[in-house]
Amino acid sequence: MSIIERGRSVITIYSETEAFDSHRIRFLLATKSINCKIISVDRSDPPEDLLANNPTLEVPTLVDRDMHLYGVNVITEYLDERYPHPPLMPPDPMTRARLRFTVYRLENGWFQYVNKIESAVGKAKEAAVADLTAELVAAESLFSQNPYFMNADMTLVDTNLVPFLWRLEHYGLDWEALPKALRNYAHRMFQSKAFKKSITESEREYRFDF
Repeated sequence: MSIIERGRSVITIYSETEAFDSHRIRFLLATKSINCKIISVDRSDPPEDLLANNPTLEVPTLVDRDMHLYGVNVITEYLDERYPHPPLMPPDPMTRARLRFTVYRLENGWFQYVNKIESAVGKAKEAAVADLTAELVAAESLFSQNPYFMNADMTLVDTNLVPFLWRLEHYGLDWEALPKALRNYAHRMFQSKAFKKSITESEREYRFDF
C-alpha cells in the first residue's frame, strides 16, 4: 500500500549525513515541513535501488513515484514548485531570475571552497581558508542590508547558504573574524526550528555553541 500525503505519494530523498549538498536539501524540506522519507546513503555500500536508477551515485537524489532527480538546484526548484507553501521564490520573473542568479554566483563562488577545503591539507588548506575568509569579510554589506540574504523575505538563496555558513568553523575559519552582520544573520537562522531539524547528529559537532 502506498503512503499518501494529501492525495500524493510521499517522496523519498537519498541523503548523505555530512555532505553539504544533502544538508541544503534537508533544510529546504524542513523549512517547507515536507513529509518525506529520508534514506541515509553510505557511498561504500549504496542502496541497490538507488544505483539501479542512478549509476553514477549522484547524491542527494529525489524519488517521486517513477521519477528520479538529482542535482541540488533541480531538486530545490522541483520541491519549491510541488510544495508552494511557504513560497521561497517571488512570483515576478525578474526577481526570480535575480535570485536564481544569486544562487548561481554562490555555486561558482563561495561554495567552490567546500571541496577545496575538504580535500586540501597543510598550507593548501590554510590558503583556501584565508581566501574564503577574505571574501566573506569583503561581503559584509550583503548581510547587513536585509533581514535575509539580499532579500526582505526568506528565499531559496537562504536554504542554500545557511548550511554553508554552518560549516565555516568546522573548516577552520575564525568565526569572530567574520563580519558581525554575517554572524548575526547566521545565528538567527541557526536557531530556527527548521534548521535545527535539518541537522544530522554528526553535523551538530561542527559547532560548539549550538
